[in-house]
Amino acid sequence: PGPLSLGARPLPLGFKVRTGRLARGVKMAVTYLSVMRSSCEKAVMWVSRRRGFLTLCGNPIQHQTEENQDSVDSAKPRKCTAENAMQHKMPSNPCASQKMLQLQMNELAKEHQTLQENYKKVVARVEDDNRRIRKCVEDARLYGIQSFCKDVVAVADILEKTTKGVTREDLANSNPTLKNLYEGLCLIDEKLCKIFSKHGLEKMNSIGVKYNSAEHEIVLRVPSVEASPGTVVKIMKEGYKLHGRILRTAQVGLAIEAQPHFKER
Repeated sequence: PGPLSLGARPLPLGFKVRTGRLARGVKMAVTYLSVMRSSCEKAVMWVSRRRGFLTLCGNPIQHQTEENQDSVDSAKPRKCTAENAMQHKMPSNPCASQKMLQLQMNELAKEHQTLQENYKKVVARVEDDNRRIRKCVEDARLYGIQSFCKDVVAVADILEKTTKGVTREDLANSNPTLKNLYEGLCLIDEKLCKIFSKHGLEKMNSIGVKYNSAEHEIVLRVPSVEASPGTVVKIMKEGYKLHGRILRTAQVGLAIEAQPHFKER
């Protein structure tokens, strides 16, 4: 067995590893001591020949002390350099760090305010777009039948003229077939007016109304004694509105002041 073994009995693996390390350390220490011992013996022999035993005891210790002092002195600048580097990394003045943090906070606050203003502008723009889109959809729903209503109104005009052109005398002298036809046309006209009202289409009924350039189109001027000038006294073609918007202007006859010879008559 070796010098560090505990006999022929096998040791655990961890114990072997630790024992091996300890053996290597001891071996290195022994080697170092042997080298130091031989160098010391050589130094003692040389100094004892030259200066004596006292010089041998004093000079090596002093020389070693001077070397240790030099190593300590050389280590001090290194330590100071490391400390200076650490001081440069960390802020030397706490007030400066606070000012830096305050500046960063101010910049972040300005950025937050700018983003908030931009967000409000975007939200307002989106709300305006949504309002405009809703209005366009509503207008399309209400006035999408505008062109169709214009065509149907023309048919309603023909039907109205047909029914109004028949007098009571004609009905009394006519045969029952024509009378039934007239009544059927009147029912159609009445039903058509109800359908118009259901979909927001209504007549202007401009008789006796003051002239309005947006709603009325002057076809003729009628001298009138009873009606005030500028009043609608005759309708050539009735006007219509679709949900309050003018669909077709009314063709009207406007009253004017009667001349003196008309007044005498």
